[in-house]
Amino acid sequence: MLRERFLAGGLVTAAEYVQAQRIRAQICAETAEVLRGVDVLATPTTPKPATPFALAYDPEFGFPRSNMAPFNITGSPTLALPCGFSSSGLPLSLQLSGRAFEESLVLRVGHAYEQATSWHTRRPPM
Repeated sequence: MLRERFLAGGLVTAAEYVQAQRIRAQICAETAEVLRGVDVLATPTTPKPATPFALAYDPEFGFPRSNMAPFNITGSPTLALPCGFSSSGLPLSLQLSGRAFEESLVLRVGHAYEQATSWHTRRPPM
């Protein structure tokens, strides 16, 4: 699956790449504007609970969707933390994101969250 993704990258034209960089710059500016008004942004890491292991190891299973793309694109410091379990017992996660070069703030907030909760000590039922 990874090989196919690399090969597909070779099909991107220069014009498409330039347009993608323009869109990336716009996303960076919009994200910076949102983060100007807050210290840290807390969002779900994924739109649904974790994928069961049996499904994740299936070679036909595609990459699961996540909410990490905007922060990967912008390079914003982001930390994922356990925050509970679904009704079926699958792990849930939240992500804390901050302004550029404020990794220490993101880590301090994450540490404070772990001190206030016990989710990081719990394991899903096997």
